[in-house]
Amino acid sequence: MKKITQLTERKWRTNISKDAYGNRNKSKVYYTVPRKVKSVSPGPRFGHFFVDLITYQVLIYILDYLISLLLTIIEFSEALNLTIGMFSTLSFLLLYPIYYFICELIWQRTLGKLLTKTLVIDENGNKPDLRTLIFRSLIRIVPFEAFSCLGDKNNSYGWHDRWTNTWVVTDKELNNLRKLQEEQTE
Repeated sequence: MKKITQLTERKWRTNISKDAYGNRNKSKVYYTVPRKVKSVSPGPRFGHFFVDLITYQVLIYILDYLISLLLTIIEFSEALNLTIGMFSTLSFLLLYPIYYFICELIWQRTLGKLLTKTLVIDENGNKPDLRTLIFRSLIRIVPFEAFSCLGDKNNSYGWHDRWTNTWVVTDKELNNLRKLQEEQTE
């Protein structure tokens, strides 16, 4: 089966020619071009980021509350309290990529992507593998990575997509890609 980056589509253009009497004749000429994967535009991508950030903050508040509750129930020494506090701060930093990893591993989408009916696919149009999802999730820690999705007004392709050969597409686009893959099997 072809990769989604190797798919082609037929287009047509109008050729105008003149006959021996000077009359103009129009004819359709078909040609084949590589098909660009239609990734989600920056507007919905910003919406994904915003909804996922709110979800992440809720998870942080719940985790912080549970840790605080644990520290008040069990009396530890001051040094142990500081160690637990430092561990919880580090876990809050790691919870961000873990949230993305778990959601995309199980459902191929986060809560933000679920609301816009979009999902993550690899270059074969399938669910990305475990290694790709881990790398994709860790890239989100890179400073200013979220702004990498704001480039092109019609097509958003952030660093976490580019560096892992993944795409965020609508369900409709995925169906179109699979249909083309079936038609263009080698």
